[in-house]
Amino acid sequence: MSNPQKRPAPWPILIAVSIALFAFAFPEIGFAAGQTTPTFTHDVAPILFKNCIKCHQTGELASRVPLTSYDAVRPWADSIKQKVASREMPPWPADPSKSLKFRNDARLSQPDIDTIVAWVNAGAPKGNDADLPPLPKFEDGWMHPDGRKPDVVISLPGDVHIPAKGEIPYVRLLVKVPFSDDRWIVASQTRAGTPAVVHHMALTEIALPPGISPTILDQMDPHLRNSILNSPAVTTPSKRPDMLGIYTPGSTLEMYPEGSAKLLKGGTNMYLIFNIHYETTGVPETDRSSIGLWFEPGPPEHQLFRVNGAGETIIAEGKELLTDTPGTRAEGTHVVIPPIPPFAENYELIGVTGYPEPVTIYQFQPHAHHRGKDFTYTVVYPDGREQTLLSVPKYDHRWQMAYELETPLKLPAGSKLVVTAHYDNSKANLAKMSMSGMDIHNLSPEKPVYFRDMNQSWDEMFTPFIQYSIDPDPAKRQNGGLMVGEVVGCLETNSAGDWQLTNASEPTPSGTQATSSTALKAAEARPQGSQRYRLLGTRVFVPSGHKGEKVAVKGIFIPNPKDTAINVTSLQMVDASCGK
Repeated sequence: MSNPQKRPAPWPILIAVSIALFAFAFPEIGFAAGQTTPTFTHDVAPILFKNCIKCHQTGELASRVPLTSYDAVRPWADSIKQKVASREMPPWPADPSKSLKFRNDARLSQPDIDTIVAWVNAGAPKGNDADLPPLPKFEDGWMHPDGRKPDVVISLPGDVHIPAKGEIPYVRLLVKVPFSDDRWIVASQTRAGTPAVVHHMALTEIALPPGISPTILDQMDPHLRNSILNSPAVTTPSKRPDMLGIYTPGSTLEMYPEGSAKLLKGGTNMYLIFNIHYETTGVPETDRSSIGLWFEPGPPEHQLFRVNGAGETIIAEGKELLTDTPGTRAEGTHVVIPPIPPFAENYELIGVTGYPEPVTIYQFQPHAHHRGKDFTYTVVYPDGREQTLLSVPKYDHRWQMAYELETPLKLPAGSKLVVTAHYDNSKANLAKMSMSGMDIHNLSPEKPVYFRDMNQSWDEMFTPFIQYSIDPDPAKRQNGGLMVGEVVGCLETNSAGDWQLTNASEPTPSGTQATSSTALKAAEARPQGSQRYRLLGTRVFVPSGHKGEKVAVKGIFIPNPKDTAINVTSLQMVDASCGK
């Protein structure tokens, strides 16, 4: 009997099935079904040019890893794959599941990530040169999406020379505003001349007194000189200073929403102050930073202000800070912030600011130094409802983003912003920074960390910026909005467990939302009364430690025919018994 004819092994079928099963089990490794192998010129370059080269090009923050050509990208292919697959790049520290939506969200789409991963897995082929898209044109580094050059560029008057090592005092240089009339800014870009040495930069505008030039100012008594430098030309209606521009690693062009703009005042003696915090790199450097401004005729419907979102009450490790405590005020605040203790892993600061008028928030930009750990922005509405606006669970000093809201957030009068931040002064954090290549020669976890004025890199800051406009309610325009007031009374809870103030005094208007030891002394003698108030947003003040005690409360008073509420901005025990 003859042997049956041997059939060929079904290898093509087995291979096809294996590939299909592999792609199904590991979709992140493959490329879209039915498509050819991606190439750099046709598939990858458009992704990099759109999302990455704003930083990864000559003269910019990530110039060490240029992504402007195939030859520049190819040596970094494996690293790029790892960074994009883990969503470490492009950097976007915000948690999208706990934050509002932002119009400048830098995250890559999943199809873009899959394309890059598949390209690297295929050996990173170049492709046809004819498929390569043109590089985006940034005129001299200016990033306006329409390719427009700024209407004006205001630069430092000359190079600033940075030594190779050592402590560098803050640089405060005045540059004359080149206009006699006011201008309305609809876009701005604050640029570091040498990004490697610019830790951060903040620009404000001042009007020098008649007859005073920058040269004369330099020769004046330091106290008087600082008084002039700290008197901004543009302020909010409540006299908070407006910060015109900010540079931090990761921030680039700002485009303001239609109908909104920032004010640059013109005049014969108007100057921009460049406040610059430099760092050393181990070699001598020079810097000549600048700001580019784009104008439109104004005034706009909404004038934008940039302020510290924690500019009123600050709570450190559960203790509300008094405004008259002796010592150096922390930069951008009215209080002395206690230092972070040695080896502290989760030092907490909370900033509370109430809004007696309606406001609209457009942007958040948290700022801290190397020990910054996380930031959370939360709003407490006049009805007591709370909402998280931005959560940055892993703050990274190297990528300090400005988060621009997709839809500006309108807050009704009586709302309150609460910003919580944590700091890590532990050995573990120091080790993490060391592995990332940071210069840590002055960072010592066994030492306390101070919040000073004009801080060095090894000091700390608590500056959760917001950009917002103030929208007066026509019904409240005559009296300027809801009242910021203060009362004393007994701190209690009702049957539902909500905090309230009983046997409370009649409210007295207050010029501040925080409090002082002097005010608390006066509250001791202040008689209580028969009023009852519902208290909103008390959690951050740890009220359980004062239940049944006489307390002094400040906040935004929200009238209601049934029960007036207070969105609390200060809650302090007073040294007196609680009469009931």
